Amino acid sequence: MAGVTRTGGGISNEAARPRRAAWHFAQRVVAGVLEHQSMGSAAQIAYYLLFATFPLMLSLASLLAFLPVPNLMDWLLTLLGTVVPSAAVDLMRDSVEGLMTQQRSGLLCIGIVVSIWAAANAVEAIMQGLNRVQGLREHRPFWKTRGLAILLAIGVSFLAVLGLLTLWFGSQVSHWWDVRGGLGPLPVQVWDAVRWPLVLLCLMGAIDQLYFIGPAARQRWRWITPGAVAAVLGWVAASLGFSAYVRNVGSFNATYGSIGAVIILLTWMYLTAFFILLGAEVNAVAREIGWRTTPRRSNSARDPRTESVPRRRRAGKPSGSQRAET
Repeated sequence: MAGVTRTGGGISNEAARPRRAAWHFAQRVVAGVLEHQSMGSAAQIAYYLLFATFPLMLSLASLLAFLPVPNLMDWLLTLLGTVVPSAAVDLMRDSVEGLMTQQRSGLLCIGIVVSIWAAANAVEAIMQGLNRVQGLREHRPFWKTRGLAILLAIGVSFLAVLGLLTLWFGSQVSHWWDVRGGLGPLPVQVWDAVRWPLVLLCLMGAIDQLYFIGPAARQRWRWITPGAVAAVLGWVAASLGFSAYVRNVGSFNATYGSIGAVIILLTWMYLTAFFILLGAEVNAVAREIGWRTTPRRSNSARDPRTESVPRRRRAGKPSGSQRAET
């Protein structure tokens, strides 16, 4: 029988090889997380993200106020609450409402500058974590790393907000189509099902930007990497699980008092940063395995790795067969 071999008294099937390979892959990812101290780096990133969140919320609320859509910021925060713990979303909403009720001239410009600078600090911490994952030493000058961090902060924030706006736009399209009859309920159902994968693609694109531009080495651009897929799916699952824990089990307010919502928000940001670094570990292991298993292209039929041994012999003393020929 093809693919089945008998060893001793049992039967080993080649179908078990993918399971062993997946287990070996997971072991290497976990070993990389522990070796590169990704959990400590995630805590550092979460600290910077916390300081960048509230200026970013203020800037976003000020920008969305120019759109002819009432209560758009409140709707986006409500939508964010489907993934993020409700206590953290309520903290964001209260902070935005408190700042917006005390508007002053130039608040928008100041908020944008402060939010971009604070977000750049978080992105720069992510870049350091990505360098640590890939075993790279930062050699770029400060002005270059800071400029890249600012550009990445703008790009990632834009894609994240675009994903949320896609959900809002999808609901409006569904409502518009339903009111006017359209072609029946099927297009509305199709759009409702498609808009969530579009949001996930926007998030994967944002994370791939970090993986491509962040490290201090040239990376080969890929639209979707396995690390970005693992990071986004793992982040969604962890966020939903953490929200359920806070809603049903956790008692952060009783433990931490008035700063319970801040601890919840900081923990969620820690999970976000950790899964970004976990995706980088997945990409690093996948790249190493792919490099080892993919044959190199060469003009000759010989393996260049085996050609290096005779070259070293010719450079030194002749081998026994060469002495016999002479």
